[in-house]
Amino acid sequence: MAYKYKKPFLKQVVFRIDLAQPISQSKKLASDFQEIIKNEFPNREDISGIHFEATMGMGKDKGASVKQTQRIVTSGRFSDADRKTILMFEPEPPNLNLLFNSYDSSDELKKIVGLITAAINKVYGNILIKRTGLRYINNITLNEGDAFDWALFINEHLISMLDFPSDKGMMSRAIGRIELNKDTHKIQFYYGIANPEYPNPIARKEFILDYDCYSTEEINITEVPNTVNILHAEIKALFERSILGGLREKMGVISDE
Repeated sequence: MAYKYKKPFLKQVVFRIDLAQPISQSKKLASDFQEIIKNEFPNREDISGIHFEATMGMGKDKGASVKQTQRIVTSGRFSDADRKTILMFEPEPPNLNLLFNSYDSSDELKKIVGLITAAINKVYGNILIKRTGLRYINNITLNEGDAFDWALFINEHLISMLDFPSDKGMMSRAIGRIELNKDTHKIQFYYGIANPEYPNPIARKEFILDYDCYSTEEINITEVPNTVNILHAEIKALFERSILGGLREKMGVISDE
C-alpha cells in the first residue's frame, strides 16, 4: 500500500531529460516556449556561457594537430513566483532539468512535466529523448533519540551496517548503495547517514534515502509523461519498503493513493 503524507522529509525532487540532438537556438522559439509555461514559471533569466570544442586532425607535416573553437551559448533559467521550482533549459549538451526545492505532491510533478513536454512538442516538435530521469532525495531529520537508533523508522536491512563498528562514537559516515537493472529502467539507491558535519563524528540524527531512477530508452517527447509515471511508481514502492510505521506516524498519513 502507498500513502500520502502531511510532512514528508523530501529535500529535493529532480526531473531531467537529455535530448538526442541539439535544438534550434532561435530567440523566437525560446520566447514561444516561455509564453506557454509563463503561468507556472513567470521568471526568466538568460545565462550565457562559452562552449569549447577541440577537434583532432593532421597538420601539413603529417603530425597530429588540435583545432580549438569556442562559441557563446545561452541557457534559459525559469522559476516560479517563489523561486523554489527551477527549470533549466541548456543547449549544450541539450538537456532540461527541473528542480523542486519545495514539493507538494506527485500530482504537481506530473502536471508540470505535462506542461513542459507539451510546450516542447508544440514549439520544437516531437523531438527524440535519449534519457529520462527522476530523483527523490529524502533527508529524514529527527530531534530526539540516539543518532544511531533507527529501528522504529527504517527497514532493518538498511540500518544493519550501523551495528558493525565496535565503537560507534568514532563513526563519521555510513552510506550504502544499491543498483538495480530493470527491463525498462535503472535505479541507483543511496541510503544511510551522510553526516553534514563530516569528517567530525556523527552527532545528528539524520538519515538519507536517495532514489535516482532513470531510463535510457529513446522515446519521443510526447512519451515522457508516461515514463515519469513509471519511474515515480518505482521510487514510491522502494520508499515504502524502506520505512516503517514509526516514520509514517512522524510524517502523518493523509490517505492511501
